[in-house]
Amino acid sequence: MALSPQKGALGAASRSGGGSASLDERGNVRTNMERFSCTALILSRIDFGESDRILTLLTEERGKLSAFARGARKSRRRFVGVLEPFSLIQANLRSARGALHTLEEASLVDGFDALRRDLGAMSRAAYACELARELCRDHAASPEFFSLLRAFLGGSVDPVELMRFELGALSLSGLRPHLDHCVQCGAADSGSVELDSRFDPERGGRLCGRCARSRGTRISNVTLGVLAALQTGVTEGHGALEAPAWVRAEARAALTGFVVHHMGHRLKSYDFMRDIGLDA
Repeated sequence: MALSPQKGALGAASRSGGGSASLDERGNVRTNMERFSCTALILSRIDFGESDRILTLLTEERGKLSAFARGARKSRRRFVGVLEPFSLIQANLRSARGALHTLEEASLVDGFDALRRDLGAMSRAAYACELARELCRDHAASPEFFSLLRAFLGGSVDPVELMRFELGALSLSGLRPHLDHCVQCGAADSGSVELDSRFDPERGGRLCGRCARSRGTRISNVTLGVLAALQTGVTEGHGALEAPAWVRAEARAALTGFVVHHMGHRLKSYDFMRDIGLDA
């Protein structure tokens, strides 16, 4: 029996490897495939099978995507030296109806080589990318988040800058901690020079000395001031923020507790830094 022109075209499209195809309500062939190019940061990669890799990408134009890089582990031409974690690439992708895109070609835009020469910087970059992977939604474009992560990876990548990145990332994700006032009464100070504030992730941030009633963990008003300055960006462009070691430790504990509360677990890259004694 002879095939109709439409069904013949449908079969040809299916056999060609050019993606799936179907007929629309008028009987015309409709392919469910799109090719596009985008700028992307590699958040993570995992090996798949003997020669392939699966990447999690944060793109400027299309948000977070998953991409399948066929033959990436054995490629000597298409992907060599390009698909390293927290690299910035120009990616040519093919998408079908499924959630997993296919990476057809990629070129390196910025490998952020400076941070790769320091274990602490690499570990903080890995933490930032893992946090981005947790916070960003699939296919939800966020140019601000992309720009924030790109700027962090291209900067000094020190512990204070990591906290600045975290606070910005949390704010962009609708999880901005309240640092400059009590979340219960709205007071802008602790209520007493003898009483430090407390920090309660469950209630959203700072509690003044009057409202705390043993909730949360004690945090000095000095530390809250440092975190608030990082959050509002008032220190940006004025060099490294000077903060004593005890303030940085207190700020790190508060931020980690906040992230763990909202993510439901501690990030693996944070555990790695803690296990090897790195200052996050």
